[in-house]
Amino acid sequence: MFKISKIKSLFLVACLIGSVSLFAQEKDISEKELGHFADAYLKVQMQNQEAQKEMMAIIEKEGLKVERFSEIQEASMDANKTLDATEDEKSKHAKAIAKMEAMQPALEKKAVENIESAGITIERYQSMSASIQKEKALQQRLQALLVERSGN
Repeated sequence: MFKISKIKSLFLVACLIGSVSLFAQEKDISEKELGHFADAYLKVQMQNQEAQKEMMAIIEKEGLKVERFSEIQEASMDANKTLDATEDEKSKHAKAIAKMEAMQPALEKKAVENIESAGITIERYQSMSASIQKEKALQQRLQALLVERSGN
């Protein structure tokens, strides 16, 4: 069964950042490398926003409101919740899930392409993600670059 965490992973870059706990922390990341990381991060973030729009369209095309889809998804994932969906809603939910699952390989491939097109390997991106998560100074340097690059 499609897990709600998969849906969330399509919305967030955390799918890449969250899976890197085994990578070594690296304290010395050059400004150039951090710039590549920032560029890759922004590209993947934009891709995730587009994917989210596509998934919402799939849900609505199947005849469900996004909020109702989420309610059904939550209830289907939590044994303590009662699923009060009609058979029609369950069917629409299942069809939407199947279509979103079918999108996953292409989305993952595109994320890797976006990262590599920014001049960084997926392995280095993951390694840097682990370091950034652990080091406040790197987080601040990255945040400054992201603000600069996004024009905010």
